[in-house]
Amino acid sequence: MVLRVENVPPDDRSPRALQERVAENPAWYHTIDLGEGVTTEGYVDWRGRAGAILPADLTGKRCLDVGTYDGFWAFEMEKRGGNVVAIDLDQLTSTEWPPINRSRLETDQAAMGLELGRGFRIAHDALGSSVRRVICSVYDLTPDVIGGPVDIVFLGALLLHLREPIRALEAIRGVLAPGGTLQVLECVSLRETLRAPRTPVAAFEPLRYDFNWWRPNVAGLLAYLTAAGFHDVRRGRLHRPPARPEMRTWYATARATAPGQA
Repeated sequence: MVLRVENVPPDDRSPRALQERVAENPAWYHTIDLGEGVTTEGYVDWRGRAGAILPADLTGKRCLDVGTYDGFWAFEMEKRGGNVVAIDLDQLTSTEWPPINRSRLETDQAAMGLELGRGFRIAHDALGSSVRRVICSVYDLTPDVIGGPVDIVFLGALLLHLREPIRALEAIRGVLAPGGTLQVLECVSLRETLRAPRTPVAAFEPLRYDFNWWRPNVAGLLAYLTAAGFHDVRRGRLHRPPARPEMRTWYATARATAPGQA
């Protein structure tokens, strides 16, 4: 596997040119304010919730955004003073789509002209960002790949789409400095959380949703983190952000630390 860091070239940042570039990306996952009155029309809008999820001050912290997609969370950490690196795959066909859905999804994404990383590049240019986007699967994540260990990892709505969420969490633990923090924002099953609030449960969803594998309840999400070797696992709040109807769902936050002393 070839790992690379994307260099994002500068571009015309006039409002008209920026709006044209935004329109060239057929599907924005995140709603992002790009300045000059230009905002991407994302599937999910976390702008009003970011302040309740991320630390207010990340000055001097080395941060990692896992599965960055359009880069919303990476840019939010950068705004708070973090030195941010982000990882993602090089193309949508490299994702872990369930086999039963893969052929149809590959046809659909080709027809729509979807390109993983296009939205990130546009937003990166517009914001004058210094975030580095590294092509890497979460399973292959090591300190060497991202230039050394990090103090904080943000993991947003990715575990739902992985066959092996615990394996991914182990890899993430391996890049955190001793005592470093993992901040998780993950889709959860509210029904299973209410039905079995203290019992770890995860619904198996490939036969119901195109892109999903496992949706845990809140207890299940916390159990994921404990099973992967994290310490001081703490539950956060539930969120249901503004989103398109097909993307409306519940998310839970959780925080955990890597073993060792900070």
